[in-house]
Amino acid sequence: MANLIIGHRGVKGHYPENTQVSVQAAIDMGLQWVEVDIQPTLDGELVVCHDHTVNRCSNGRGRVDAHTLVQLQQLDFGAWFAPTFAGEPIMTLATLLNLAQQHHLHLNLEIKVDQQNVTEVVTRLKQQLDLSGLPTDQFVLSSFSHDMIRSLHQHCSGYRLGVLSERLRHSDRALLKEVNAFSCHLNQRWIRQAHIDELKLAGYQVWCYTVNQPQKFKYLNQVDAVFSDFPERFSVQ
Repeated sequence: MANLIIGHRGVKGHYPENTQVSVQAAIDMGLQWVEVDIQPTLDGELVVCHDHTVNRCSNGRGRVDAHTLVQLQQLDFGAWFAPTFAGEPIMTLATLLNLAQQHHLHLNLEIKVDQQNVTEVVTRLKQQLDLSGLPTDQFVLSSFSHDMIRSLHQHCSGYRLGVLSERLRHSDRALLKEVNAFSCHLNQRWIRQAHIDELKLAGYQVWCYTVNQPQKFKYLNQVDAVFSDFPERFSVQ
């Protein structure tokens, strides 16, 4: 069994992803870790949302960073999943950090950027992490963006970094070394034994997404952590 079972966007299989109710469900299950996605609003606030638009997971339309926080807070981020969750608001990073403090919850924050200014996002993130007073070892900061990882390395000294990739590429290997990363996060569809052996030999943890059928994932006992929409299918750790 992997050392850690990480709730993917909270408990995405049963709750509207990346919302407070989803993260609270992970806490109630006894999970030590959740993974969520962080990105900026039009007015520079950091919110928890995976897509760069609100179309899929709310009753609104348009890009997250085309809305102010107040505008986003008028939208419903729960009813799309099930009527039971109607009225669930978007969660801010500040709310998430308060939850983490209250429940000693560890967070993998995936920082999402496409056209935003990377340095501005990282500066705002660092400010909020500092204000939270939470220890650096309560976090892993990750991203698919190599520019983001480099900026996190520069501005968030002391925080553990995870390099995200669909497949392990030469550029990922170079970045892991460049930023002295803590972990490499790979898609369970494409991971191979050689990747696990290589990464562990180099001193990196191997985290794997998104594993929803543990009995079919043959590397479960060899990776350090798995992300799952259905963490109850594993022994909760």
